[in-house]
Amino acid sequence: MKKKYDVLGVGIAAVDDLIYVSEFPPVDCKIPVYGSTRQGGGPACTAMAAAGSLGGRAAYVARFGADDLSKYIESALQRRGVDISSIVRDPAGGPYHSIIVVDSSGHRNVFYDPALYRVVTPDDLPDALIQSARLVLLDHITEPSLAAVAEKVHRLGVPILGDIEGQSESSIRLAARTDYLIVPKAFAAWMSGAADPRDACAFLARGERMATVVTDGVEGCYLSTKSNPSVRHFPAFNVEAFDTNGCGDTFHGAFALAVGRNLAVEDGITFASAAAALKAMAGGGKRRGWDALPTLDEVFQFFRATLKEPERSLLLEKLAALKDVELTAR
Repeated sequence: MKKKYDVLGVGIAAVDDLIYVSEFPPVDCKIPVYGSTRQGGGPACTAMAAAGSLGGRAAYVARFGADDLSKYIESALQRRGVDISSIVRDPAGGPYHSIIVVDSSGHRNVFYDPALYRVVTPDDLPDALIQSARLVLLDHITEPSLAAVAEKVHRLGVPILGDIEGQSESSIRLAARTDYLIVPKAFAAWMSGAADPRDACAFLARGERMATVVTDGVEGCYLSTKSNPSVRHFPAFNVEAFDTNGCGDTFHGAFALAVGRNLAVEDGITFASAAAALKAMAGGGKRRGWDALPTLDEVFQFFRATLKEPERSLLLEKLAALKDVELTAR
């Protein structure tokens, strides 16, 4: 059976209004702004934008209305090659609206309004749509969760990548259905009770999951796989960061594309780490938001400039699988 998509993303979209300041202010003060921009955002939505920017066949599903925020995010996705034809039309639906304050070191605080968000239901996802993807990415920040969608995807035999941050009983159920689990250190510590991300990764990796990844910001990430359960540390690339907003979501989208194109999980981690590093570098501070999402050629150039032989040639040879190829069933 031929597959239409490398990855199908379902979950939260956001329209992000980013405000840039020299440093985060104390309370009750006035501070000048040295830049602002409107960009796309949201975990699953940004992940699909990243996969599309990298040349992947990506599709995105949410419940959107005809409001200006919905129109904006749809247009932004289309410009990055993401298929939005399966978006569900809901007059009351729409993306989150976020105000994000970014300081000169690239750190950010996010203030989001989820009032328009309407969760996608299993009935919104036809069997044929799910089965047209090699991988389905589901996110979770707040209730309600996509646990019911995960159950349907699981029944249809399509692998699930879970990008989970929200700490709730439903997030535990969603995590249990994921084949590739990517969670931040804080979630891993909450779910496992282990403060050390290595121990938390080992706890979460118990079972039949294909891969478990615990991310730890500039420290990189920890990985355990079904074929190699020992927890391994993958350091992040050492780059000058201008804007860390969306770097985690870029990592998820790049990793999803790598898995969808049958790369080894370890190589997918390296590829995703490079994509996230380029997103943080933001073209030397000249690009912001989704405009800083890297292309596949930019990732290849990054590896050529960063890695040494023979590691460089070996990795680039493996990454050739990310070039446009015929999608067939696994």
